[in-house]
Amino acid sequence: MNKSAKKSGNADRDRGGDRTRAAGKIADRRVQDRRVQDRRVQDRRVQKTRKLLSDALVALILEKGYDEVSIQDIIDRANVGRSTFYAHYENKEQLLLFGHEHLRALSLRDAGRPFDFLPFYRHLAEMHELVRKLLSAEKSERVLARSLEDILQGSICRLYAPRLAPEEGALFMLRCEAAAAALVRLMTSWVHKGMPCSPERMAEESTALLQRVLADERAAASLDRL
Repeated sequence: MNKSAKKSGNADRDRGGDRTRAAGKIADRRVQDRRVQDRRVQDRRVQKTRKLLSDALVALILEKGYDEVSIQDIIDRANVGRSTFYAHYENKEQLLLFGHEHLRALSLRDAGRPFDFLPFYRHLAEMHELVRKLLSAEKSERVLARSLEDILQGSICRLYAPRLAPEEGALFMLRCEAAAAALVRLMTSWVHKGMPCSPERMAEESTALLQRVLADERAAASLDRL
């Protein structure tokens, strides 16, 4: 075989290899695209099912109160199977708390910006009938209060703790816990008394309360700079 023929054969093999690799990349992209699409479909199904269950629980609470609602009531109202319920939640308490997940995102703003209480109070005002129903029973009030305390305590710690010296950490954690409990008491009292002030005014009062509970000389200066 002369050199020209050999070069031509090598070129053909190179082109064939390039086409094979290109075809392989296209196939890989198609597989990845299908996987992404499948995940999106699955995510939408999960979201739809969770919304069905959450809406069913809310409707039943408004009808007869949290304590009187059973899991069977929820799955009957949502028209899903018991196995479907337990694929998402262990009990109705978890389902109740799912409705507050969005508050975790709302409670923290961009890094370096102040804590924002207004979304909490607006949410409570928009859902006032449901919130009053939940706070009227001992068990559901305990569940709701604990959920809000967890949200607030975690948010306060993530936002303010990095600004403090390491030796202040233990005391600051105690202050975070106390602040969260005080804030939840302020919120629940506001609901119990018929929401006599606007969400905007309550947000201002909550900010002032937070500063009083957390403040020492260095922490106060850090809060004032926000």
